Amino acid sequence: MNSTLRHHQERHRTRRLAVTLVATSALTTVALAASAAPPPGPADDGPALQVATVRAETPAQKQRLLATGLDVLDVSSPDAEVLLYGEADRKRLVRDGWQVDVEPADAELATLREARTAEEAAQAALAEDPSGASSLPTGRVSYRDLETVNAELRALAKEHPEQVKLFRMPRTSLVGRPIYGIEIAGDVRAEDGDPVFLLTGVHHAREWPTLELTTEFATEAVTSYGKDPELTALMDSARMVVVPVVNPDGYVISRELINEMKRKNCRVEPGVVPTWEECAATTGDLGVDPNRNYGPFWGGPGSSVETTAGNHHGARPYSEPEIANMRDLINSHQVTVAVNAHTPDARLLRAPSSPLEPVPADVEAYDGLAQELGSLLGWTAGPWPEVYYDASGTAEEHGLYVNGTFGFTPELMPGFDGLQRFHPPYEYVPQQYWGTGEYEGSSARAAFVRAWQAAADPALHSVVTGTAPAGVELTVHKDVTVESSPTPVADGGTLTSDHELVSTLEVPKNGRFEWHLLPSLRQSQETSTLLEESWTISCRNPAGKPVRSVEVTLARGESAAVDLSRCPKGPRG
Repeated sequence: MNSTLRHHQERHRTRRLAVTLVATSALTTVALAASAAPPPGPADDGPALQVATVRAETPAQKQRLLATGLDVLDVSSPDAEVLLYGEADRKRLVRDGWQVDVEPADAELATLREARTAEEAAQAALAEDPSGASSLPTGRVSYRDLETVNAELRALAKEHPEQVKLFRMPRTSLVGRPIYGIEIAGDVRAEDGDPVFLLTGVHHAREWPTLELTTEFATEAVTSYGKDPELTALMDSARMVVVPVVNPDGYVISRELINEMKRKNCRVEPGVVPTWEECAATTGDLGVDPNRNYGPFWGGPGSSVETTAGNHHGARPYSEPEIANMRDLINSHQVTVAVNAHTPDARLLRAPSSPLEPVPADVEAYDGLAQELGSLLGWTAGPWPEVYYDASGTAEEHGLYVNGTFGFTPELMPGFDGLQRFHPPYEYVPQQYWGTGEYEGSSARAAFVRAWQAAADPALHSVVTGTAPAGVELTVHKDVTVESSPTPVADGGTLTSDHELVSTLEVPKNGRFEWHLLPSLRQSQETSTLLEESWTISCRNPAGKPVRSVEVTLARGESAAVDLSRCPKGPRG
């Protein structure tokens, strides 16, 4: 954390609640003028949340506390904080030997709800008086709900059809909500073989700022095309795929204040699809942690088999439709760099995320980019176990061991205590976006731009050039199998996950193509070496049968030339 944020944290630790109340009072007249109805509160029979303070001074004590599977809010100081969803959670801490100081969370939750009401009233007032807009690209002053962000994605695609393509994930959420994303490029309809930068938000439901920061960046990129040279060059050289809300059910539960501290998805019982009413009625400690449900090293340290644990990994790898969607999205695109935004702990994380993993073979390039991104944010950067805590089944693990993607988790919006740490007052969102105010020198936007630039850099992936008939569609393919950690689910053995990596390219009119691919050599899960694997590039006849194919073996930064000129002619041939 940079010095500005340290100062912010110390200066505001004892008075932040009062500041929020003052801000709320100042906006009360706006709320009344806009006739804004207060946001819905939690269900009448909802959980009586409490925050427990426990003493965890040493790294071993912190790791032991995290291993309880309880919803640990903060271990950055010796007085760690744990969110308790009921008396059973408190008894567990006591049973495990922790000295527990418990305070109800009602007052803080009420203050957060008052702040939300005021922010939403101020947002509504913008229609009458635009002078109240923030410095964000859209000028927003309040957190979006799910309906709003989906409407904005549709509007971007409708208003900028040459640069934006809206897509719907193949699976709905557990309770049937569609999950949307957008693909952004200078010519988004062309299958041109450009590399892909992936940007996601809201793996964890209560981390609202991740939706805001990713959506604002996507909006700025699209509306700046042809005007901002830097963003225009990026859109012409690498695609950006944005999924602002990976976990929509959990987000609605949190954002609509049914259970504001909801972290996980809506899974109530393993293997059973819940109703919305069943999900909304849970106390909040049920569900699967989406960022523990990916396949490589699934079920290992930093995840739990217990369904009530904050880091419950699910019944099997990719058991949750939200993460099965992400698997298919990544496996069908050449995602060279991915940023999976989280809040709120002032770290920039990369793989390994589990202590069972080897040091990556490409660690010099991988960590070099991590340090650059960490510098732009003013935070410590490195592997999860070294700078944060253990985690298994994460997005970074899937990217590295399945695809060869350099993936990162920035823990954004730090510097707040209590429950508001996950989604603090909205006024801080534009400051984190631009790196101003309390976040001076810590710009999420700058980190997103640098990650996108790295995605476009051939030195960090591979390139295949060649010739083929104009208009023909080429396919690149590889089959991959990865293993979980040893897990009780498999009687102490491992579970395997099979993956089919497939993407396509349409050969340009001149018959020459340049295809930016991930390296075919893949990171071993056992040692700091690369597995000798090859891509198969093929074309098909009019009946759809592969008739020509070549194999290419590429390390990161390498290129190869292929000749597919004898493929059947394409539609434009």
